[in-house]
Amino acid sequence: KGKRIAMVFQDPMTSLDPTMTIGRQLTEGMRYHLHLSQADADKRAEELLEMVGIESPKERMKNYPHQLSGGMRQRVVIAIALSCNPDLLICDEPTTALDVTIQARILQLILNLQKKLGMGIIFITHNLGVVAKIADYVNVMYAGKVVETGKAEDIFFDPRHPYTWGLLSSMPDLTGDKKERLYTIPGNPPNLANEVKGDAFAVRNPYALNIDFEEEPPMFEINEHHQAATWLLHPDAPKVEMPQTLKKRIEQLRREEKRYAETEGAYGTDE
Repeated sequence: KGKRIAMVFQDPMTSLDPTMTIGRQLTEGMRYHLHLSQADADKRAEELLEMVGIESPKERMKNYPHQLSGGMRQRVVIAIALSCNPDLLICDEPTTALDVTIQARILQLILNLQKKLGMGIIFITHNLGVVAKIADYVNVMYAGKVVETGKAEDIFFDPRHPYTWGLLSSMPDLTGDKKERLYTIPGNPPNLANEVKGDAFAVRNPYALNIDFEEEPPMFEINEHHQAATWLLHPDAPKVEMPQTLKKRIEQLRREEKRYAETEGAYGTDE
């Protein structure tokens, strides 16, 4: 599937072969999938390195992975992923191993390349700040299954699954009460080697109903693009509101988004 789907992994040092030059690793896929000559593949490799922001691409082609910084290695991995013009790029925690300032640059690079090349991106991450920055649609997963799905604004401003409530509540808040203890979801994830009866999140869910321990909930539709798998959305379920602290946080997020939109409108976007 190399011509249609490509992947960027979280640790560029283990993604790249330490025994091969950057140039050889960049051209390998192009020669196999696109049937390019070595000269044509080398030329395209240099163009790709330039596209992802690496200076002196011809010289870098001769380097080995250990001769590059973490940020440069991840740029090389992205260049390799883009080398066969994929329709879909899968990014699995591509910034986890990088310094925070480099993370922001890599994320912006991926977004710019998406616009330029018109490809779809599936971004796998635990970082909700990253999700807020880049995602149009979000799938929240627990125990290997999607438990809530919707547009980014659905998930951040109108979450309905208790696990999503827990995730959003456990985000550090720089504007809140400094003495307030950071929320953590109680318990541990289930061992999926064993059969899970009912809702996999039930044992950690403070809002669990009796049926959660007996039967897995279906996806309940909230609107045409927002669904959640929780029995709390059943018409006969007791009315349960999200935690008050999370309500306040969502109100703060709305204010920040409005302020950001006004600032962006006043000054334009920085491409």
